[in-house]
Amino acid sequence: MPTSVQQQNRQRFDDIAAGWDESPRRRELAAGVAAAIAETLPLQAHWHALEYGCGTGLVGAALAPRLGRLLACDVSPGMLSVLAGKARAAGLDRLQTRVLDLTSEPPPAERFDLIFSSMTMHHIPDVAALLRTFHGMLAPGGWLALVDLDSEDGSFHGEGTPGVMHHGFDRNALQGALRAAGFAATGARTAHTVSKTAADGRVRHYPVFLITARA
Repeated sequence: MPTSVQQQNRQRFDDIAAGWDESPRRRELAAGVAAAIAETLPLQAHWHALEYGCGTGLVGAALAPRLGRLLACDVSPGMLSVLAGKARAAGLDRLQTRVLDLTSEPPPAERFDLIFSSMTMHHIPDVAALLRTFHGMLAPGGWLALVDLDSEDGSFHGEGTPGVMHHGFDRNALQGALRAAGFAATGARTAHTVSKTAADGRVRHYPVFLITARA
């Protein structure tokens, strides 16, 4: 069962889903992430892919035309409702949505050629457990692409934001965790840099990494 913190996080994303895509910063981040994944991985038109923590699909909808099938999963029904509407309007009939919380539910039975996740891992209490789950969900030789913040001081989200379990990640430590979960070759690059104006008027820059690994 989801914890109270996870339930609060789900409710928060349900509440803000309708206006999520209105943020230019979010759209720019998603475009940078999608471009980095497409440049780094040998995407194939026959691949069966899963996006975990898809939100409104800003990343997944950009990559879907380059994939065979995409199962877009999130804990927030509100976010998925927005994505489903966009997919219908764009004719992305190979994109399906599913409410899924891999921290408290079993994974899908099918196996995937690619699993990707953007800005979701910092919401996950037990990252090592989820990495093991991802490894078991991939077909032999399948790819994992993880995008999240480099380690930061907590100012990216600010105090009191529910559901934030990690203030970013150390790239080397996360790559080590991937190897411990059974993944083979890993690589890391900067996918995008998010710039935010702090309360004191200063602009802070937050690098966002793309780490890839192969099962």
